[in-house]
This record gives sequence, structure tokens and C-alpha cells, in this order.
Amino acid sequence: MDDLSNSQRPANEATEKNSRSSTARRNRILRRAAIVVGVLLFLFYGAGGWYFSSELASDAFAVDDPDEDSADDFDLEVVSLQDDRIAFRGQEGGDKDLVTDGAYGVDLPDGWLHVGALVDASVQDGYDVATRVLEFTREMGPAPGTPADFDSWYHEADPSDLGLPYEDVLFRSALGEFNAWFVPSDADTWAILIHGKGAERREGLRLLDSINAAGHPALIINYRNDPGEPRDPSGYYRYGSTEWAEVEGAVRYALDHGASDVVLVGMSTGAAHALSFFYESDLADVVAAAIFDSPNIDFGRTVDYEASQRSLPLLGVQIPQSLTTAAKFIASLRFDFDWSQHDFIDDADQLDFPILVFHGTEDGTVPLDVSERLHEKRPDLVTLVVVDGAEHVQSWNADPTRYGNEVATFLARAG
Repeated sequence: MDDLSNSQRPANEATEKNSRSSTARRNRILRRAAIVVGVLLFLFYGAGGWYFSSELASDAFAVDDPDEDSADDFDLEVVSLQDDRIAFRGQEGGDKDLVTDGAYGVDLPDGWLHVGALVDASVQDGYDVATRVLEFTREMGPAPGTPADFDSWYHEADPSDLGLPYEDVLFRSALGEFNAWFVPSDADTWAILIHGKGAERREGLRLLDSINAAGHPALIINYRNDPGEPRDPSGYYRYGSTEWAEVEGAVRYALDHGASDVVLVGMSTGAAHALSFFYESDLADVVAAAIFDSPNIDFGRTVDYEASQRSLPLLGVQIPQSLTTAAKFIASLRFDFDWSQHDFIDDADQLDFPILVFHGTEDGTVPLDVSERLHEKRPDLVTLVVVDGAEHVQSWNADPTRYGNEVATFLARAG
């Protein structure tokens, strides 16, 4: 028995030794695999996060070059004009406005049109062809082949396009002097119109008719980083954290020229400037009401939403939220940007004035849930008008009559 036991012992020891050796090899492989995975994750989130933070730099933070923006991009052409019907064509899928029902301005090399309802749309030989109702042309109608470009801001230049008198005025903020249009009227509640990031003052002209009809004087303002205006010291757009100073300057101008209180009208990021003003300024108590269109008031959520609609280069798969989070973290370090500071809904319990909000269901820039969240946070103050089929800041275009009626009713109710 002892001999048998002694003969088994070396075999058992060999088995145990082999087992330990196998376990050690497995552990070494696992450690190496973990290192490789760690390196790959570091490269993916580090390099990928840096890449997409650079995309944020160019797409979101960098100040637009006015020379590039001023170039006309005529991506359509007139096909035919007969009575009050005008047809255009453009590359299939190239200009969504062409085949979207509603009211639009049309820029021409030597003219300007207003078009309304979409009468017919089809695809012909790789082109979108759409027939619209012709509502207005500044001069004789364009001939077939004339280059054209749809413009959702509808009006061509300034308040005179609406037949309204106006003055060019200057107001001040700590950064210097800024330009504004002043449209006089009888009431002592002024409307301060604040365009979106990278847009122009004329973006607000669509609302001006309703505001003026309600008797309110209007100040349609520029702010920092607009062409011809002082630049933000950071060199970037700041999404409300600094631009609110120009809103304050405009409000002070209104108070100095007879206003008793103001209605803040913000389009897209202009709404962020308006809310930032309310949270930061000593003049906040003069805000009587606000009107927001597609409000970009949680910029972090907007970035997440836009990233979710993009794909990773080469791989073609949707950008994961974890990579977007990494990119935002890197961007916060590179551009000294506090994302939580730019969620203006978090402090909505401080609001004490009624707000009318328009938001389209097809907004591909600022998600509808941003406006829904503001409404859910303050249902006692916020009236949300959801416009089916409307894209970013295009609720007016989808139905100008409804839009105007909502504004008139809100202003009357707000007093």
C-alpha cells in the first residue's frame, strides 16, 4: 500500500505543478489581454474624445467667419413660373426646405420671393422638383434656369420689409457698443429680440409683425461675436454664460428710453442668453414674459442629440454616448466650458414670468425633449406649442397664422 502511495505522489505533484503552470499562463494571458483592452479603450476614448472635441471646436465653439457665411449658395434653380405657381428643382435630398410645406423666402441673384404652400413635389432624374404658391416677388418673376436658394428667415433685410419704421441704434455692454434695430410702438413694455448662435438679426423679423400688432416697441439686437461686433475675450461662442451681458445692455437701453418692463424673445441659443440674463442680472425683475423658439437651453443635451445622429468614421456605427461624454469632458478642459452651467432648466424654479415656447417635431438641432423638460419643470408658467413637422426655428414657417395667433393670445394674456 505504501509503495502504491509513493508511486502516486510524484504523479500528483506533477499534475499540481502542471495545473499551477497552466493557471499562471492563463493569468498572464488575462493580464496581457486586460492591458491590450485598456490601451485600446484609452486610445478609443482618448483619441476619439480628442477628435470629437475638435469637431465641437469647429462646429460649436469657433466663431463663424463672416466672409464665408456671406457667400450666396444657390443650390436650386427655377423651373417654371405661371400665374401664382412657381417650380424649383435641386439635387434629390439636398434642400429639405424645398419639399417642406410652409412659407419661405427665396433668394435670387437679383431679387427676392416669398413662397407658400407646397402644391406638388416629385423626384425626376435625381432631382427634387417642387411647385409652390408664389405669394410675393419684388420685381418681375425670374426666368427658368435662374439660381435660387430657400431662406427660412423669410424676410430679406430689415423691419422695412414688413412696412415698419425703424431706427438703427447703439446700446452698450461691458464689452463695448452693439448695434440694434428699434421699432417704435405705443406700449411701455418693450420686446427684446435675440437671434440664435451664428444667425442674424433678421431671424427675428418673422415674430416682429405679431409683436408690433400687439403694440409693443421692439429692440432687435446684435451681441458679441456677431459680424462687426466686439469678440468674446475667449474667442469662442459661450452659449449664454457671457452673452447675457448684451441682453442686459439692451434691457438697460429700453429702460432708459421709456420702457417699464420687457418681454424677452429668444430663438435657439438666444433663449439661453435670455435665461442666463434672468439668472445673473440685477435687472431681472423687469422681465414680464418670454417667448422662445426651439430653445437651446441645455447645450449638453443638444450635443448628445446631435452626436446620436452621427456615425463613427470608417466604422459606420452610431457614436456611443460614452464617447460623446468623453469628448465633452475633454472639450470642457480645452475650452474652459462648464456643461452643467449651461443647463438653464435646472434653475427653472427661480422663474417668475410666463413663457411661450414653440418647438417643431422634426427639429434636428435641439431635441424637442428640452422644451418638454422645461414645461414639465414649470407647467404653471410654460405654455408649450408643439408644431408637427417643423424643423429648427421653423414653427412660424410651418403655419404663420397659427404662430401669430399664439403670440397675440399669449401677449394679451401676459398683459
